[in-house]
Amino acid sequence: MQNVSDVITKPSARAVLERDFKSNDSLFRRYELEYQNAKANQLQLDLPSVVYSKSDSLDFKILAYTVDLQRGERFKIASNIPNDSLQLAIDLFSITNDSIIETKAIESNSPELNRLEFEVTKTGSYKIVILPNRRHSTDFGLNLFTEPTLVFPVSGKDNKAIQSFWGATRGGGSRLHQGIDIFAKRGTPVVAATNGFISNTGNRGLGGKQVWLRDGIFGQSLYYAHLDSIAVSGGKRVKVGDTLGFVGNTGNAKTTSPHLHFGIYTSGGAVDPLPFVKLNNPIDFENVLLSKTGETRLLKNELRIGASVKHTKLQDLKPKSQVEILGKTNRWFHLQVNDSLQGFMHESLVKEVE
Repeated sequence: MQNVSDVITKPSARAVLERDFKSNDSLFRRYELEYQNAKANQLQLDLPSVVYSKSDSLDFKILAYTVDLQRGERFKIASNIPNDSLQLAIDLFSITNDSIIETKAIESNSPELNRLEFEVTKTGSYKIVILPNRRHSTDFGLNLFTEPTLVFPVSGKDNKAIQSFWGATRGGGSRLHQGIDIFAKRGTPVVAATNGFISNTGNRGLGGKQVWLRDGIFGQSLYYAHLDSIAVSGGKRVKVGDTLGFVGNTGNAKTTSPHLHFGIYTSGGAVDPLPFVKLNNPIDFENVLLSKTGETRLLKNELRIGASVKHTKLQDLKPKSQVEILGKTNRWFHLQVNDSLQGFMHESLVKEVE
């Protein structure tokens, strides 16, 4: 009956994991407290990152991090362990402008998958919370990264070709650059970054020879300007990768090297197109096995909110302070110091204890 019900209701992985202890009032109250404490921590995670951890069959071991995401990105989490070896419950929460974490998750993984995907439509901070199934004690890794939601608009080029960015001054400071400039040889094909239709073409104004591609999914318009020539006509339906025209320097770019000015316009105006097309490489998994506990090594041991020295220091721990190891990313341990304090500490300051 439960399986039939799940087919209809499609519960999240967390809802399924909670069934194991929901009938035990004291255990469930402890779980709720641990979950809320983790969700409310101050920890920040830079992307891309790989986080290693170990589930605990004796207790709840919940990971939670704040990540900054930009409109136009696709945020992804993937694990190196299949769900039939260790079920992970992954929830993503939005954070409001007044730093309040929403109660209801905006995206959750299903019980069949140890991964999550989320297309970002609003730039801001988000909270990711990961709950491993406490029935097992198993090492696992999580790869957290972003990828663009659109194809790079100049054939054969990548991030290195972008040499002018959103917000740069133009016209002696009279206006700001509402797009990015991608430099390439004259005649390099510019391509459809998404499926859609050509809403307009022409040779006019600052943009010179230009193409407007309407994205039917989000209703946004992609603007290709300074073209040397145009290869499509208005009303034509195009697919990802179709050639729309060729790189040039028409319009007000006639004194500059050939490049594509690429912009994105929505009902609310222009938005920064860089996150929509910026190419990112996720970090490869390594074979990392963690101890459950550790102790600090030096006279001064800095605990920070993020896994680098650029992040705010929470406090200094005394030598030989006992810590619980919740995870590790790059060369930084994610530590629990007491019931409420968590932070990152560089591996040089921590001795793992078996």
